[in-house]
Parts: sequence; structure tokens; C-alpha cells
Amino acid sequence: MEDLRRKYGAAEKRYGAGLSSRWIGLLIFLTVLTAHVPLASAAADWDSALEQIHTLYSDYTGLQTALKSESARTQTLRKQNNADLKAINLKLKAVDAGLLNRLKTEAEAMKKKHAPLLEEYTSLSKQISAARKAGNLKAAALLEIKRNKLKAAAASARSEVKAKNTAYAEARALTAAKLKPAKDALAPISSLKKQITAQNKAASTAQTERAEADRRYKAAITSGDAVAAAAAMKWSYARMGELRTFGQQSYVWEQKITLALRAAEAKLPK
Repeated sequence: MEDLRRKYGAAEKRYGAGLSSRWIGLLIFLTVLTAHVPLASAAADWDSALEQIHTLYSDYTGLQTALKSESARTQTLRKQNNADLKAINLKLKAVDAGLLNRLKTEAEAMKKKHAPLLEEYTSLSKQISAARKAGNLKAAALLEIKRNKLKAAAASARSEVKAKNTAYAEARALTAAKLKPAKDALAPISSLKKQITAQNKAASTAQTERAEADRRYKAAITSGDAVAAAAAMKWSYARMGELRTFGQQSYVWEQKITLALRAAEAKLPK
């Protein structure tokens, strides 16, 4: 009111004592009205924020529930897919495992058995070449006699080692041919898992932003700040929408993995 008195006095000095009381009253009314504009605007913002929260609340809580349910559904399918993939890989490794292990062991044993003889034969050949290069024909002749004495045995040893290695290689090739249909069916899974991993990084960012928005929302509710609460709720709701889109896409990819697993199971060697 002191402000109003000062303005009234200033008006009297400026316009004279003849200024009518009607105009002075209008001046006071306009001054009071102007002073309350910020308060009125803040109240309108607060009411608007409450209305936004009221309108969005059902969708907000509904989306929370849907997000949790769909996430659990995807996690369950992913867990089952991982278990099935592990089981199929174990079955693939078991195909002809006994035969392949036996042939591999025999090949390694044969190589070890003949290693001293073949190493000696190779060493003599190198010594002969060195002696000839040095012009020592006598030493070369003597070494050649020793080598030639071992020639038949070395040839037989090489033949035995080669036979075992060939048997092992052929068995591996036959087993690989048996496994190829199932492995081809599993091939898309690697790419699908990479897509899921890449998308999970984007989902992690959205989840972090959502968690921060939820924290701001709860803090604003506690402090009675409707404007801040509405803003935080809208931001959280938007991030949840992104997370739901990510989750639904992940579920589609997991379903494709399931189909690939079923195809691989059908093509496992009998």
C-alpha cells in the first residue's frame, strides 16, 4: 500500500490536485492486477501440470506393467534358447567323437613311433648334401650308405604315418558332412545375437535416462512440485516407450533363434 500512496502522490504532483478519484482508483486497480500476473501464471502452470499427470498416469503405470511383463517373457525365452543351443552343441560334439578320438590317437602314436627313424633319415640326407657341397665325396659316400640302409624302413614308416593321418582326415571330413546341415541351421544365430547385443547397448542408455527421470519424478512428488513431476513423468514415459520397442524387437529376434534351434535339432545326425 505504501507503493500505492507514493504513486498517488506522484500523480497529484504531475496532474494537479484536480485529478479525479475515479482515475486514481483505476490506477490502483491496474497496479494490483499487474502485480498478481506472475502468481496467476504460476498457478495456471501448476494446474496444467496436475492435469497432465492425471491424464498420463494410467498409461504410465500400464506401460510400466507391460514393460516388466514383456521383459520377463523375453528373458525366459532367451534363457531357454541358450540352454537349447548349449545342448545342441554338445550333441554335435558327440557325433563320431569316439571314432575321431581313436583315429587321432592312433595317428599321433604312429608319428611318435617312427619319429626317431625318420629324423635320422632326414639328418643323414642333410649331412650328405653338406658333404657334397664341401667337396668331401668320401664322407658323402659313407653317409649315403647309412641312409640307403634305412631307406626301405623310412619309406615304410612314412607310409604307415600317412595311412593313419589319412584315415583320421577322412573320418573328420565324413563327420563334418554329417554335421553341416545342423550347423548351417544354427548359422543365423550368431548374427541375431550380435544384433541383440548392439540393441542392448541402446536400451541401457534409455534405461539409465528412465531411472534418472523416475528419481526426479519421485523427488518432485515428495516436494509437491507438480510442474517438475509432470516433466519427469513425460520423460520417463518416453524412455519406457523406447525400451518397449527395443524389448519387442529382441523378442522377435529370440523367436527367430528358437526357429533356428528347432531346425538344427531336426537335422542332427541320427
